[in-house]
Amino acid sequence: MILDLHEFDRPDGTITGEEMVQIADPLAGEVGVPCRIELDYRQTSGTFHFHGRVDGAYSSECARCTEPVMVSIRGEFDLMVRRGEHGGETADDLVVLSPSEHHVDLSPLIHETIVLNEPMIVLCVESCRGLCPECGANWNRETCNHGEAADPRWDALRK
Repeated sequence: MILDLHEFDRPDGTITGEEMVQIADPLAGEVGVPCRIELDYRQTSGTFHFHGRVDGAYSSECARCTEPVMVSIRGEFDLMVRRGEHGGETADDLVVLSPSEHHVDLSPLIHETIVLNEPMIVLCVESCRGLCPECGANWNRETCNHGEAADPRWDALRK
């Protein structure tokens, strides 16, 4: 999402947009996440203050039972943009543009927000019981005799 600062004719407001963000999902591989971006802004003394909210969703699979799961991701970011002599300077939440520049690319910041807020482990439900390692039965829907296989090392304690 590239912003043209010449288009901001009011001192404050909100703009919206969409962007496809590529992330690496451990089970699904490279995934495109369609994201909706809502950006509040205000201008004070030549500095733009942006507060962004990013919402996205993509399809993956549960890490325990491999059932399909829709993963929702939400995150926020803040950014200040100002003009200065030494354009091209950037920090985590500050961009300094030269007097002749007027475009700001938010794509890296949107990508970072999505990556930092995506779940490390995708589960269909928190209490997912997973699959039987012997027969592959989904323990959320069925039972099998393999799930309770006893480890003989614990026999002494059972007695």
